[in-house]
Amino acid sequence: MNHIGVLFASGLAISSQVCSAQNAQKIIDSYLRASGGQKALARIQTASIAGSLAEESTGKTGSYSMVTQAPNHFYLEIIAGPDRIVEAYNGMSAWSQDGAQGVHTLMGDAEKEVEGAARYWSNRLVDLRKAKLGVQLVGKETVRDHEAYHLRLLLDSGITHEVFIDSSTFLMIREASPGHSLRLDYDDYRPVNGIETPQRIELHLGDRVYEISVTRAEFNSAVENSTFDIPRPRDTVSGLPDIKSLILEVAKNQKAIEEMARQYTCHVKEEEQKRDSKGHVTSTKINEYESYTVAGDEIRRLVAKDGKPLTDDQKKKEDDRFNKEYDKQLKKKAQIDADLQKQQKAQEKDQAEISDFLRAVRFSNMRREQFRGREVIAVDFGPNPAYKPKKMIENVIQKLMGVVWIDEHARDVVRLEGHFSDSAKFGGGILGSIDKGSSFVFEQAKVNNEVWLPVYAEVHVGARLLLLKAHANEIDRYSDYKKFHADSKIVSVNE
Repeated sequence: MNHIGVLFASGLAISSQVCSAQNAQKIIDSYLRASGGQKALARIQTASIAGSLAEESTGKTGSYSMVTQAPNHFYLEIIAGPDRIVEAYNGMSAWSQDGAQGVHTLMGDAEKEVEGAARYWSNRLVDLRKAKLGVQLVGKETVRDHEAYHLRLLLDSGITHEVFIDSSTFLMIREASPGHSLRLDYDDYRPVNGIETPQRIELHLGDRVYEISVTRAEFNSAVENSTFDIPRPRDTVSGLPDIKSLILEVAKNQKAIEEMARQYTCHVKEEEQKRDSKGHVTSTKINEYESYTVAGDEIRRLVAKDGKPLTDDQKKKEDDRFNKEYDKQLKKKAQIDADLQKQQKAQEKDQAEISDFLRAVRFSNMRREQFRGREVIAVDFGPNPAYKPKKMIENVIQKLMGVVWIDEHARDVVRLEGHFSDSAKFGGGILGSIDKGSSFVFEQAKVNNEVWLPVYAEVHVGARLLLLKAHANEIDRYSDYKKFHADSKIVSVNE
């Protein structure tokens, strides 16, 4: 296809996406009017829906409850006989409870599913941009003998929520979360404080079907924040250390880990993903490296691209590039070693950065859990609303929320999972910004039964630097750690 043809085809694709989004918004506007009006829905800060429940196949009876609190708190509970299923998000961490696994903190895609559901159900489609939700009109479908518009909401990268709106009443008749194997069918709408509310719900969860009769629906009633917090049995909280003392101890150990990492080289497998506008992965580029740490910085030497070793020419170019960077870092290291005063200032700077973190962040909900067979302490973290940032780094830190898992005995981080609750700006937004929803995962493990080192890192970032918009979706896996002495160069096969 010639360049004009490519531009024409691209233009059609972009036009189609824009039209789909515009038509979807018109349908949502009609839904908002039919449900009670956008202004009335926007005033809802809390919603509590409760009802009696019967499981279709077994006849077990119980109860159903869903509680939301703007902007992103969510609690869903299903009780059928002795069985109890709970999923919740408290603004910082997601958790679930069921008979098989008990109470546990969610992570990875499971965490993203519940966090996205919290934003969705708290927002009620009033302001998709504010809730960081994408939308696409899939088309028209028949749902329970009703013609319905099928909308697809993008909650996070690759995580969707399906919404079906009756084409005649413009009320929601079905919604589904494929990642949860969850489906809700709504019927018998009646106004509650001017808000159209379903009185009958058919809930599908995996292969289970529940019939729900709504007995209570309340909007803007008082809801305790503790409703959304993970339950903490007494045996999981007794004898826990002071949170700030623990974080300071972990920070000190992390500094020691960074020092130890300089003595090791390892293999890194890097997966760089490209995604489309809906968050789906369209291509993956895999590079493999040897990784070295010199003067506190990581240097990588490329050894393979997409599973294929480098050619002799590629290897020579890479070795030359690596050796130049390596020599530069060795000079930097020599300068640091020779200047103890600068080293002391660097340590003071590290301590200042830790202090910044502790001031700007609120830690809560400390509990004991199991992580890959190890006893860990899990702690939620999020913005400290009582602290007004005085530095740019504090302003960025105050947008972070998530969970950190700490090995209880080693006092080392085993997993850190977080995301930006809002856009973080640098220099008032002039220099750049990090998009709301940008997320990261970091894991460490005990290597060779002697030292804790990084084993996994995942980053999904949307950012702007000056006038340039960038997206990064990268996964790094670290393996094959070996002791390394920084006294030699990489020599090319051609030399």
